[in-house]
Amino acid sequence: MLNVQDHRVRVAAARREEMRNCLLFSAMSLASDKSIHDIDVEEIIAHAQVSRGTFYKYYPSVSRLFEDLAAQLTHELAEALENVNIPGADKSVHLASSARLIMRLLVDVPVLGKLLIQLPWLNPNPKQDLFHALRRDIEQGIKEGLFEKLPAVIGLNLLIGSMVGGIHTMLLSPPSKGYEDKVIRQALIGLGLDTKSADKISTIPLSTKVTFPPTGILGKIAK
Repeated sequence: MLNVQDHRVRVAAARREEMRNCLLFSAMSLASDKSIHDIDVEEIIAHAQVSRGTFYKYYPSVSRLFEDLAAQLTHELAEALENVNIPGADKSVHLASSARLIMRLLVDVPVLGKLLIQLPWLNPNPKQDLFHALRRDIEQGIKEGLFEKLPAVIGLNLLIGSMVGGIHTMLLSPPSKGYEDKVIRQALIGLGLDTKSADKISTIPLSTKVTFPPTGILGKIAK
């Protein structure tokens, strides 16, 4: 009897997670064509093919849904990057390679990139996994004397601001190949790296590619 109850609990939990992901994915799909501030509940439930009551069972408002979406995506992206073998023990190399991979990924998958430049995660939140990983590299780079001695949050804002601006430009009108490398080069110089080192680090070949997990929001995109 206990096994049957456990099975029912697991099934119910899986269904709740599936419905939550369905709502999040619908919101993300809609955000690829319009501002998140113009998206209402009716559009989301129509896309997800659920009732208004189902929506409010999970979220009190559209803004709260997008906050949850931001947290979910940064978590999933961070996990995907953790599984990528980024070359170089040097934190400046690791930071630059991670940032370039993120930029390429978000431009190659426009639905993610277009959402990124609208979401609350533009203000680097240290609790969000993706920013935590980048901040960790910056903090270590400062300790090792690779970067200028400055508050890590300032360095993170500088890097994220450069990345978001670059992604926005690349989505509007695809610039020349390697544009993301030039963006990260300038960010590295801003962090205090000398020009010669920034030139070299920002052009190290990236032979690896980010693979989406089979589950979650990124899993839905992969399908």
